[in-house]
Amino acid sequence: MEELYRTLGYAKCVELSKKSRTFWEMLGLSEGRKSAQVGGAVREGMARDFIKEFLSPRFRLKSGLVFDTNTKKMSPQCDAIIYKGVPLLEFTDVVVVEKEQVKAIFEIKAWVDEPAIFGTKHGAVRDLDSGLTLDFKLKKEFLPLEANYILLAFDLSSASTDGEVIERLKEICDIYAIVLRWEPKREQKKGKEPYIYNFDNSVSRLIEWLRNLS
Repeated sequence: MEELYRTLGYAKCVELSKKSRTFWEMLGLSEGRKSAQVGGAVREGMARDFIKEFLSPRFRLKSGLVFDTNTKKMSPQCDAIIYKGVPLLEFTDVVVVEKEQVKAIFEIKAWVDEPAIFGTKHGAVRDLDSGLTLDFKLKKEFLPLEANYILLAFDLSSASTDGEVIERLKEICDIYAIVLRWEPKREQKKGKEPYIYNFDNSVSRLIEWLRNLS
């Protein structure tokens, strides 16, 4: 099964990356500046379609908000929420669900880089509570104990080693899935490919997790 998921994950990464690049090139043909906001919204849609492919019909997936009935707090906007049952409110593309209904919250990113992963740098010191860490801190309190916070990124670029990136991502979120990792220039000079799909076999593991979600 491991080899099957690895093969499937790689194929899906190639597919997602091609779709993402095609859309970006289409924007380049249009008049005016490329819009990061529009690009982000489209990639969120691509990511949700990908997640739905492997999600059991017992669960539902939409962007939206999570309401904590105990604290009476509402979460920030979530790119994608996997939940069970009937939401408190439901519209065409957005839901409001109770915290107890949530199985996972996704942070979907078109691009993550060194500051996003390791924090913004102020002089020689990095603010470790910025970037992705801040995003997760704002939303993690709206997850039940057994639920997961998941990062799904289309592109990752970092001068740090793979080991350092993996260790940091494990500190930030419960599950990460990186479609394409751009290799540091020092690695490219060693003759490596400029990028790799399915970084750390992470997309394959996400597919396996989705298919076995109960």
